[in-house]
Amino acid sequence: MNELRRDYFLDRWVIIAVDRAKRPSDFVHAREPASGSQDCSFCPGQESKTPPSKASYFDGDHGPDEPGKPPQTGWTVRVIPNMYPAVRQEEVHIRRDMGMTASGVHEVVVESPGHDHHPQFMADDEIRRLFRVYRDRFAEIAGIPYVRYISVFRNYGKEAGASLAHPHSQIIALPIVPRDIDEQRGFDYGLVIEDEADSPRLILDSKHTVAIAPFASCFTYEAWVIPKRKCRNLTEMTDEERDDFALVTRDVLARLSKLLSDPPYNYAFVQSIDDDIHIHLRICPKLGVEAGFELNTGVHINSVTPENAAKSLREV
Repeated sequence: MNELRRDYFLDRWVIIAVDRAKRPSDFVHAREPASGSQDCSFCPGQESKTPPSKASYFDGDHGPDEPGKPPQTGWTVRVIPNMYPAVRQEEVHIRRDMGMTASGVHEVVVESPGHDHHPQFMADDEIRRLFRVYRDRFAEIAGIPYVRYISVFRNYGKEAGASLAHPHSQIIALPIVPRDIDEQRGFDYGLVIEDEADSPRLILDSKHTVAIAPFASCFTYEAWVIPKRKCRNLTEMTDEERDDFALVTRDVLARLSKLLSDPPYNYAFVQSIDDDIHIHLRICPKLGVEAGFELNTGVHINSVTPENAAKSLREV
């Protein structure tokens, strides 16, 4: 029987449509091959095609490209300004009509020199380094006085909004706290971890991190990765906790890749500079499209129960 499920904390609902249940293989579709690396501006040797790096990582050490000198090569991760930014780093000016300048920071994290080496395929040291870069960028950007929220996210595949095939994620810092984030202040994710620890929705459980299929999953095979100790953001985690967080995230992505033949997905961190939020990462595979009902009501229809999704991901 189909059922309506409510979010853990928010007044948001999803229809779990078991009458339309599908097997994992039903979501596997032929995908367009990734574009080649010949003209990729993110590949090694093409650094002059992008703005100078804000930070370049070389197996541990990092630093910006020096002004007036050729861009550095030999990097493992590179952070650059977005060439077509949604926001620009400038002082905030509020207008009389209640609008304001789109002030902020928009960066691209080029995650690997390998053109097809995405997080779901990374080795332990590579994914740990990527999360360290996320931490470093969060710490630096949070020091800008007018920045109130920092969104760290990843689009993988054209269906998920990725315009370039080379492995990359993005960071957009805003002078406001978005409503969806603000509404999560004060929620006790410790209760979620406790409730899901022995539930059929548990995917992975490590020393510092759990991964679950949330009770009211909006997206088919949606997964949340949650550190067990409450921290507001990556800078408040110990190195061991952050490394564990990274490895569990990689493992969930690898399981999704194996189960669903490397599907398109988005992932995004929910974290805060100084509000009472429990940091976690939400992974949302893009296996369908939002149609009229979802756009009209905000209620999603999910044809795979979170319990079955978690079971498949545990067993793959």
